[in-house]
Amino acid sequence: MRAHLKRVHVSATALGVCAALALVACPAAPARAAAELLYRGRVLPEHEVRVLAVRALAAPADSAARVAALGAIVTRLQNEGFLDAHATALLDSSNAGARLDVDVREGERYRIGSLRIDVAGRADSAVFTGAVGLAAGEPASPRRVQAAVERAVDTAVERGYAYARIGVTGWTVRGTEVDIVLSGTLGPLVTITRARVEGLHVTRQDVVERAMGPIASRPYDARTAENARQRLEQLGLFSRVTWDGLRGESDWRFGQLVYTVVEPRYNSFDGVVGVQGDAGTVGSARLELGNLLGTGRQLGLAWESRGSGRTDLAVHYREPLLLGLPLAARLGVEQQVQDTFYVRTRWGARLAYAVTAQEEIEAGYEQERDVQERGEVEEAQMQYTVFGAERNALDRRIGARRGSRVRVEAAGIFKRERLRPPGTRKATASAVSTTGEWHRPFGPRSGVTLEWNAAGRFSSQRVLPLYERYPVGGSATLRGYDEEAFRVDRYVVTRLEWRWFFGEGAPRAFVFWDHGWMATREPTLPVGDRLDVLHRDGYGVGLRLEAAGGIVGIDYGLEAGRAPLDGKIHLRLVSTF
Repeated sequence: MRAHLKRVHVSATALGVCAALALVACPAAPARAAAELLYRGRVLPEHEVRVLAVRALAAPADSAARVAALGAIVTRLQNEGFLDAHATALLDSSNAGARLDVDVREGERYRIGSLRIDVAGRADSAVFTGAVGLAAGEPASPRRVQAAVERAVDTAVERGYAYARIGVTGWTVRGTEVDIVLSGTLGPLVTITRARVEGLHVTRQDVVERAMGPIASRPYDARTAENARQRLEQLGLFSRVTWDGLRGESDWRFGQLVYTVVEPRYNSFDGVVGVQGDAGTVGSARLELGNLLGTGRQLGLAWESRGSGRTDLAVHYREPLLLGLPLAARLGVEQQVQDTFYVRTRWGARLAYAVTAQEEIEAGYEQERDVQERGEVEEAQMQYTVFGAERNALDRRIGARRGSRVRVEAAGIFKRERLRPPGTRKATASAVSTTGEWHRPFGPRSGVTLEWNAAGRFSSQRVLPLYERYPVGGSATLRGYDEEAFRVDRYVVTRLEWRWFFGEGAPRAFVFWDHGWMATREPTLPVGDRLDVLHRDGYGVGLRLEAAGGIVGIDYGLEAGRAPLDGKIHLRLVSTF
């Protein structure tokens, strides 16, 4: 049995009609094994034809796939100047295996005989001529001509001629040569009068103008307009920034760049309350005020109480757009009272540069002072040189369902201690930390989240004092354990959640498993030290619901191996306004 596919014409219209008729008229044939290829042609190599006909070879009985393969072969030849190319395909299924015979007739190769650019004015013609990039003798390829036209228009637009237009108005065939005529108009040189940003409700106009840079009274340039959009994104004040293009004025020599922004809720409050063993009620509160008075400035306040005389206070301030660049300065002060063990005060400054809307790098210097009422060290002064990088690709600020966020920070530390009895001691150290989260949805109503928090300090002192160790435990790190249940030299905490969402917002229920790996070097008697390694797990469930004040949540965490009544309950409120 031999099936014959009629000749396929080179026009795109004919190809589309053939494909449509094949899909409508031909019923689905039973599946067959892949066919062999027998190719006859003088221009295209066989391996390229095999790639173009891969679907037809995989399903030889599919007539629509054969039509598509022939169309791809003919289009490929036409783009090399073989304008009269045509191809036929025969399906030979008389033997044990199917064979697809592809016969290609390329015809003569057409070349450009002449190229004329027909626009008003010699200067206008010069702008297009330098960008077209076609010359007599080159293959008469429709694809190359189309690319040349697009390149000419793009070049004119980049030079400020926003309304430039040009197209093919003449295509005359003489033997194997083609005479091409391009006609169009350059239009006026467009000057930008201003950038108009729509969607501003809180942010001041002068702030966005400063972020975008100088635009007014300059010739139109698409690259400059896109760079301005990117600088608006780097400002970090908008959840979405789009450039809507050029909007002309009554005099079409002038125009405005139009942008649309979406402002999120800039202010947030996050509060947690829990019950912890003998310490009783513990909790924390964090207030973030963003975009103060529409200036882009930020102010944050934080308080935490862990009971038994242990409290933290912190305040930070962020100033954006230093020197008109996507550069921000952050000033911060923290104080930590750790019962009768020590009092810590830390202050410093950081500079953060927004590489893109999602990526940021920073560097800073911080000073720390720790005072102990008893013990070998009376006072310690530490200087930190800090470097960090962050990438945030979450789909939403609160209740993310997709995306990731990663932050890495490293610090070099120099320490000077005043001892009891009187004396001094010096040490150097380095610290590395990373935090992040990864969200993956599984359908519209479920998903998985992995969070991690890891840090380590490596010092010339083998045994670190208490005030240099990291606190681990509690609602923010290892759920199911008391706040700061562990003080360690280095740790890795992972928090895995399987979530079920209610609706499109942040409300959800979830089960979680937290795992902590912790290592601490402790002194041994009479001399020496040892490295203690701990593995701890916490399990539990949680719930987040929307309320008038924001997102209300409750977590129940249980330390592995403990009775259910020994679990920890944490109440949380997250509010944006």
